Amino acid sequence: MQIRVENKARLAIALFILALIFAIGLSLSLYAQSQQEIAAQRLTQFKLEAQLLTSLLSQSQQPVTEEGLKDSLVRHGISGQAEIRSSEGTVLLKATTGVAISPAPLPDQLRTPEPLLKTEQRVYIHSQNGFYIAQAWLSGSRILLLIKPIETNSTRYAFYIFSYQIVALICGLLLIYFLVRWLLSPYRRMVNAAQDSPIRAAAARSESEFVVETFQALIEQLQSKEAELARLHALEKRRAEKSERFSERLIANIPSGLVAVDSRGMITTLNGYSKNLLTTAAIGVGSRQTGDLEFTSAALSYQKFFQEAPRIITMIADCLATGTAFKREEVEVAQTDGRFRKLGMSISPIVDAQQRIEGALCMMTDITEVTELRERIKLQETLANLGEMAAGLAHEFKNSLATIQGYAQLLEANNQLPIPTEATSPTKQNSIALTGMLKEVALLSRLVTDFLNFARPQRLNTGEVSLQHLLNDCIEEVRPQLEKEGISILLEGSFVSLAADETFLRRVFVNLIRNAAEAIESDAKQRSIKIKGSVDSGSGHLYAHIRVIDTGCGIPTESLPNIFIPFYTTKSRGYGIGLAIVQKIIVAHGGDVSVERSDASGTVFHCRIPLVSPTDEITSSN
Repeated sequence: MQIRVENKARLAIALFILALIFAIGLSLSLYAQSQQEIAAQRLTQFKLEAQLLTSLLSQSQQPVTEEGLKDSLVRHGISGQAEIRSSEGTVLLKATTGVAISPAPLPDQLRTPEPLLKTEQRVYIHSQNGFYIAQAWLSGSRILLLIKPIETNSTRYAFYIFSYQIVALICGLLLIYFLVRWLLSPYRRMVNAAQDSPIRAAAARSESEFVVETFQALIEQLQSKEAELARLHALEKRRAEKSERFSERLIANIPSGLVAVDSRGMITTLNGYSKNLLTTAAIGVGSRQTGDLEFTSAALSYQKFFQEAPRIITMIADCLATGTAFKREEVEVAQTDGRFRKLGMSISPIVDAQQRIEGALCMMTDITEVTELRERIKLQETLANLGEMAAGLAHEFKNSLATIQGYAQLLEANNQLPIPTEATSPTKQNSIALTGMLKEVALLSRLVTDFLNFARPQRLNTGEVSLQHLLNDCIEEVRPQLEKEGISILLEGSFVSLAADETFLRRVFVNLIRNAAEAIESDAKQRSIKIKGSVDSGSGHLYAHIRVIDTGCGIPTESLPNIFIPFYTTKSRGYGIGLAIVQKIIVAHGGDVSVERSDASGTVFHCRIPLVSPTDEITSSN
């Protein structure tokens, strides 16, 4: 059975430890040998320094002083303590340089040994108490002592070095241990993975053979899976290509123009319909086609593509800069023949997952024919409404003229009475006739005034208006009429302040309250009017809602579509322009008015007023 990989690693670690211990022992022996050589060199140097100092002091012709002795030590770089003593041991002179020695050691004997008596220049050196001591004989029975401490820190340095090497050995062993674990971890994972695989090795197999056979089987399985995956990938690729071609054909054949713009303002995609809508010569430059869908390969900016429609350029710039979306905008585009084509535009930003703007998508449709048809229908409706208005005006004028004619005939008949009585006094009848004629003239004047107010554009004088205060004022204005007819009125709900024209809104609600009062019959069991307010909550387009609810007999179903048409009325003595003015004022404020319910129990008029600034001008409506 082959040696396992772990045993090989352990053998390598043991050999490395032995080599490291041998290296440490060798370095320590070399260090001890070098320390001995250094000590011998220092002793020889000390002896030479003692001989040099002895020679200098012996040759000096002048008496030796402490300053001279110190100067000699310093000048020749001798460190230590030099003393000149008498033969009895008394210190005559002393000088110290480099290392201070205190107290100075005394040699065991100061008498000069026999070799020193024969030669005065000879220096005798010995060690005592951790110091090198050199003795030399000078003239005049004087003895020169040179004392220098022995450097005994080599043992300490050896201990430090040995400790450092031990620590380094331990760290090296730990490093090797973790390095081996790290190097063998992939192998162990491979072995564990092989053991967890469906293949089981025989008992006679080695671990390496087991791993190799296991992974060979796995590789064969992976190759078969890879072939299956390649087949599925090819199938999915064909499906994706088919889907992509379908999407391209779908975009190319939709009856709308599509233009995609990136964040740099360059057009990346456009279909053929968009080219037909905008007759510019630059759109065919540098593009590749897939069916009728084009992907521009040259630098074509949206400013150049939409150069015939400056408003579209402005909208795309706002969309790319701020992410503003435009829906169902109508834009006019000049054509080469001088006519204008009207396009319906929708522009929306293209954003990524972080809501960063990556481009803009433009959808456009030719609505020229639809607009022309709408204008024709509007013209027809206008003509029809004008016809009804003319018929209503003629009817009202005819009634008033007939009344005036009757009063005029009455005045003529009064002048032909034979014997006037108190009951038939010409003066009294003339007064009645004149009063009736003046009423009809005032009615015609008011009719003409209301018609002019309806037809003439008027500017809104907007300001902050409190709906609750405004409705209270309207109620107080019509309260005498309501009390005379025995009708109660109730104001309830929530109301807000908004930007509106107070004068026009007052006219709206006064008209609605009077219409509600006139709709209540004299024999009705319940005679009341309720004004109910509410306000939208949340976000988006918010409105204030005002509902005027009466208990009248209701409006006939066949008359509901016509109640806002000028001069259409179901009253016996009315000219039908009040609700038309109400609708015009509410629409001018950006809202709408409608009949929410009308039956035998009464009618509910619903007014919606937006909580934003209204338009500046009241324009004529149908």
